[in-house]
Amino acid sequence: MSNSSNLPHQSRSSGPLIAAAITWGVVTLLFFLLFSVPSAGQSLPTWFLTGTNILETGAFLMAALLCFRNWQSRYIVSGRRVWLWIGTGLLMYGLGNILFFLWGVVWGLDPVVSLGDFFYILSYLCLAIGMLQAALPRRLNLESSQWLMIAAIGLGGVLLTLFVYLRATAVSTTPEVSSLTEAVVAPGIAPLWSPPAWINQLDQWLQPLGDLVSILYLVGDTVLLIIAGSLLVAFWGGRFSQSWTLIAIAAFCLYIADMFFAYAVNTNSYIEGRLWEVFWPWSAVFFWLGAVVERAVSINSRRTSRHRRG
Repeated sequence: MSNSSNLPHQSRSSGPLIAAAITWGVVTLLFFLLFSVPSAGQSLPTWFLTGTNILETGAFLMAALLCFRNWQSRYIVSGRRVWLWIGTGLLMYGLGNILFFLWGVVWGLDPVVSLGDFFYILSYLCLAIGMLQAALPRRLNLESSQWLMIAAIGLGGVLLTLFVYLRATAVSTTPEVSSLTEAVVAPGIAPLWSPPAWINQLDQWLQPLGDLVSILYLVGDTVLLIIAGSLLVAFWGGRFSQSWTLIAIAAFCLYIADMFFAYAVNTNSYIEGRLWEVFWPWSAVFFWLGAVVERAVSINSRRTSRHRRG
């Protein structure tokens, strides 16, 4: 009886958390829209880059915290280990953001390859494991149309990835475009202070790994896209479709931002703080929403089942 009476109390926080997530996403969009375009011949101010990093990293850490909350709850129907893996992946992504910020803004080093990439790649692995654990037990006997839908999503992702990579490579070899991108990147970002000697040595060691890191990102993005499509199909129309639709949208946002990033990096035109980067914090916001909705639906489902037994 006491457990049943506690269920409504435990789901009471869903409304404020959902409102906070939506507010976070809107504020992030407005921040990018208002301040992401610098004046002619000037670089983006450090305070803007700091603000975008706080908005993005804060969203990922909050989403990780909510996933860990689901992991510790005995009411989660989709499985506690699912949320442990997803939460760990989001935490790794937040740590990667912090290191990326230190590399590019604080120390003024090349942010294309940094120590943060190690944590980013780990995050993709953890997210893929967690999302697979959620998708595989659901509707194993899919219809032909459902398999075709997953295949179409995967094929589309692979083709888009190849297009971005090959197109970017072709553009970067054009002399006119190369000179243009150099002019765009020239203003740069003034570092806040000089990096320690061991950071400089580590940065030099990491630079040759740029191609390998790019390939790992492309593979990770494609895998996440296929898993996201599988989640949409596996949970479509079910009781928990809302939460996993949000998780799938989060993966799509991550994929979109990474494709823009891959193109910019391969054409040597990447400048931190562009408008398309809003898809990264939005990815975290949708993970945040998915975790909250999953908990609320699980608790309501448990309460309903208790009432039926009563």
